[in-house]
Amino acid sequence: MRGQTLQVRVLGGMAQDLPQPAEAASLIENWTVDPRIQGISTRVGYERYRPNASVGFAPFASTSRIHSIFVSQGSTGGSRQAILFESDGQLRLYNEVGQENNIIDLAPMIAPTATDTPTTYTMWQDKVVVTNGRDTPKIISLWPMGSTAQTTAEVKAEMVRPLGFYGAAPSPDPLKVITIDATSGGASADGYTGASTSNWYPVYGNAISFPGAFGMGKHNGGTAGIENNYQFKVAFISDTGSIGPLSEPCEIDWEIDAGNQGFRYCPTMRIPIGPPGTVARRIYGTFDDGQDFYFIADVRNNVETLFHAFRRSSTFSTPAPTETESAVFPAPNARFSAIFKQCLFLDGGRGQGNTLYFSKPGLPDQYGVADRLTLTGDGGDVVGLYAHYNNLIIFRESCIDVLTGSYPNFSSQTITREVSCRAPASIDAVPGLGVLFLARDGVYALTGGLDGGAVFDVKPLGLPIRREWERLTVECASRAVARYAPNERAYHLYIPVDGDDRPSLGAVFHLDKGWSIRTGFPVGCIDRTFNGTLVFGHHTGSTGANSDPAGLFVISGTPAMGGTISGDSFVPAGPPTSKYQSLWMDFGDAQVKKQVQYVVLWCMTRGNVTINFRYYKDFEHEQVGSDSRFKFQPPDQTDQPVYDSAVVGTDTWQESRLVPIRLPVALQSCSWFKWGMETTDDVTLVGYEVEFVARGTVTVAGKRI
Repeated sequence: MRGQTLQVRVLGGMAQDLPQPAEAASLIENWTVDPRIQGISTRVGYERYRPNASVGFAPFASTSRIHSIFVSQGSTGGSRQAILFESDGQLRLYNEVGQENNIIDLAPMIAPTATDTPTTYTMWQDKVVVTNGRDTPKIISLWPMGSTAQTTAEVKAEMVRPLGFYGAAPSPDPLKVITIDATSGGASADGYTGASTSNWYPVYGNAISFPGAFGMGKHNGGTAGIENNYQFKVAFISDTGSIGPLSEPCEIDWEIDAGNQGFRYCPTMRIPIGPPGTVARRIYGTFDDGQDFYFIADVRNNVETLFHAFRRSSTFSTPAPTETESAVFPAPNARFSAIFKQCLFLDGGRGQGNTLYFSKPGLPDQYGVADRLTLTGDGGDVVGLYAHYNNLIIFRESCIDVLTGSYPNFSSQTITREVSCRAPASIDAVPGLGVLFLARDGVYALTGGLDGGAVFDVKPLGLPIRREWERLTVECASRAVARYAPNERAYHLYIPVDGDDRPSLGAVFHLDKGWSIRTGFPVGCIDRTFNGTLVFGHHTGSTGANSDPAGLFVISGTPAMGGTISGDSFVPAGPPTSKYQSLWMDFGDAQVKKQVQYVVLWCMTRGNVTINFRYYKDFEHEQVGSDSRFKFQPPDQTDQPVYDSAVVGTDTWQESRLVPIRLPVALQSCSWFKWGMETTDDVTLVGYEVEFVARGTVTVAGKRI
């Protein structure tokens, strides 16, 4: 007797709540989407970042847990890509210059606890800003890079430095001006001796080539002499062009005796050497007996210590910045950072968690006294910053704010108090969806904006798999990490569950399907390379044995779960176990009893692969039956040649085919039916059908007390 058929031609994502959508699945574990046919494929796994069977896990053989990772995109095409990561109490660079494959320790870092948020990395032009609330904020120059041997301690000191200025420059040290007697044709002492100089310029046209341009002070004769008095300040200029706080002034004065006419002097001073990252010193000075300071000159290095003030004060025109325009770095405990409207935004850190500081536009080291914004309301501390189009999204402990405007007139407003972010490393933009992030009860998407009458909207994306979010280790939720993989069109999120203190479950949102989960992937932190590949740091790493899996890995289509060391070689591990369970089907009416006869799987042929087929009834946890007898070959045609057993010269290459695999079901009557499969082979599932017979028998009356 031929029964009825229920077809699911296009598979959807996971849905755990009842009733389930017709295309949904109860479980999709360790599958990905095949973009060519929109089926799901078991071609998932992870492998070492730079596979080389002869080097094992080198250079990561002794690397323990990797707490954070950042892939710097120096230019398109990956030609200046650099990977920073944090492990073993160090901020490290994975050096890939030329054919190198080495680790360079850049700076010590305080290891995070299980509840600390991961380190935040923000690109500023060709530099990287590093903040975490535990260490002093740093700014790192990654290019140009030499070989490991060329990266000496001196080079690393230039690569890594504190962000901002932690104090004003020391005051210049003036040298005494010694005037000369010109009444009988005096001459200049061209150098300096001890703590005085006699550098001078006469005003006569035949004495120097630029009369009227050089020298400070002048005496035009007369019966009395004249006193000259000038003040000077200095400020450091960093490699970002930022100007530090001005020093206290120093004063230089000298007196020209009566009768010594027509002489101007170049006061000389010793100027301080700036901190790492200083590329120039800027000198400011006053008019004679003046109090207002003006730009004199830049000393375009951080080496010379002697400066001669040669400009005539009549040429001064550019006022020095006020003391409020460049202040001491205000956020030494910053945890989060973001670039918005060319300003570097930083939170105040613990104790100032509701305060945002912002730099001068284009100058990440320079902060004015008034360049700050205190967030209002009871939203709590900042827990994440993300610049998105014309808005800076401010994630707080119990709300989400949005900052708009331009320097210095920024303002913020709260857009929702219904949800808040619990993992700053889970924030990422996904095309067509907006900004995704992990909250206490799942993943949400922040869409829209504030321009042109648009409004922000917060959409819950995680509802279909709310049972997985219930497993979240809430205390360690801040350790969850995520990135969008454009080559997969999928948002990868890895969260700590079931009491774990590090990510142990993957939840993947496929734009074309919906949710699936990943198990067995040791992701501790994750980022995206220039070509969209996801690279991650191992969440455990080496525990002292050289055979422990450690270091950097990539999520790929290779069906292998890492590997092991055997002797002196690396041996890839086996593929993951992929599991699929259909939705619970009632075939239109749950109270009518059905007898399921066949399940037909529409699959792509992938050789003589096998599956463990099983089925369930009426929400029972234990399977009713299973079957592993069938292989993925055309059922009514000659078997296709298989790659690893085909005979060269005899068998010919054939394309994969979409074929039905009809599997019998031995099952008595049921109200609900579900089937499942497990495999470690290469399988692509496109859809399925279920054949059943309904004879009109209905469920008996409910049990009485």
